Amino acid sequence: MKLWLRRLSSLLLVLALLATFVELGLWQLHRAQNVQRQSQTPPERPIIDLESVAAAGHNLRDASYNRLVTFTGKYVKYYVAPKQVLAPTKVVDLEVGLMELSRNRAILVVRGLNNGSLARTPGPTTVTGRLYPHQNEDHANTTATTLSRLDPALVAGVGNYQLFDGYVTARSESIKGATTLFEISGDRIPSPQLINPVGGFYWQHIAYVITWWFMALLVLFAPFYNRSINRSKPTQQLAQKIEP
Repeated sequence: MKLWLRRLSSLLLVLALLATFVELGLWQLHRAQNVQRQSQTPPERPIIDLESVAAAGHNLRDASYNRLVTFTGKYVKYYVAPKQVLAPTKVVDLEVGLMELSRNRAILVVRGLNNGSLARTPGPTTVTGRLYPHQNEDHANTTATTLSRLDPALVAGVGNYQLFDGYVTARSESIKGATTLFEISGDRIPSPQLINPVGGFYWQHIAYVITWWFMALLVLFAPFYNRSINRSKPTQQLAQKIEP
């Protein structure tokens, strides 16, 4: 019985180590694939309604990042978001509007540069832009008219709205006239797709894949190696006794 338990425990240990090393290899393989995909811009997806990918009062899902969305509402307050980094050597102040949507909901909209080029409209405005997750790093101090970062949590006390997570960088804004839509022109900012950086290099992760899967092979081979060693010992002992 003790021999049977030892063999069972050894088998379970081998299976556990084998599964662990295989999973570690797969993890590194996926990271290598992510590093490779970083150099490629994902294909642009069609513009959809904001409520198709986000809901007020809920965290933004990863699948909602970078989506081009459209929605209609009216601006109820304007802010300045200072010291926003558009490029390694380009830091600007942005104009941000808090837009009220139907059913007492609201979302932050980055309209463009804070230089007075964008007209402010009191009526319904249709926005088309890219949806981004909220920022976590402060760039300035928050005041009644200044946002230290692009984060709806900073305006949670305004109007008791249900807020959408994240923010939208507007590509266009338009208002409805008597017979047509009028686009609001001004100095917009780029709205590229964000890519989450993955640490390391492609071949570095591939090397880890080989290492972990080689360890899995060693674990798989170890019981057979030990068994062959144990089988050879009696033969060696017998040979020693026969020798004069």
